Amino acid sequence: MNDEPRLNSYTQIIDLIFTDAQESIKVLDSRVNILNTQLSAVAGFSAALIKFAGDLPDQSILIQDSLPCYSCSVLKILSLLLLVASAGISLIGILQKRGGEDSIFSPNEQVEKCLELTEDEYKLLFIDQYEKNIRSLSILSAWKGQQLILSGTVFVIATFLSALNLILATVLK
Repeated sequence: MNDEPRLNSYTQIIDLIFTDAQESIKVLDSRVNILNTQLSAVAGFSAALIKFAGDLPDQSILIQDSLPCYSCSVLKILSLLLLVASAGISLIGILQKRGGEDSIFSPNEQVEKCLELTEDEYKLLFIDQYEKNIRSLSILSAWKGQQLILSGTVFVIATFLSALNLILATVLK
C-alpha cells in the first residue's frame, strides 16, 4: 500500500491556494493603480505650481529701495528646479510598468502544456505562474511607493522654499 497522499486528496487545499493567489494579484494590482493615481496627482500639482513659482519674487524686489534681493532669486530658482524634479520623479514612477513578461502564460502555451493535465495539476501550474506575478507586483508596488515618497518630499521642500520666498519678499518690501 502506498503511504504517499494522492494529488486528489489535496484538491480543496489547491483550490484555496489558487483562489488566494488570484486575490493577492488583484490586491497588488489595485495597490499599483492607487500609487499611479497618487503619482499622477503629485506630477499634476508640481506642473501647476511651476506656473505659480515662475511668478515668485526675484531680484526685482529691492531691499531698502536700492539693493536687489538675490536670496529671492535663489529661492525662486530652487523652487522651480525642485518642482520640475518632483514632476519628473512622479512621471518616471508612473511610466515604470510591470516587468517579468515571461510570467505571462499564453493560451498557446496552455494548450501545449496543459491538455493532458488534471484540474489540480493545471491549478498547480497556474499557482506557480501566480507566484511569479505576485513577486513582480510586490517589487513594482514597493518601487512606486518609494517614488511617491521621494516625489512628495521634493514637492513639499519646493513648496516650503516658495513660501519662504514670499515671506522674504514681503518682509523686505
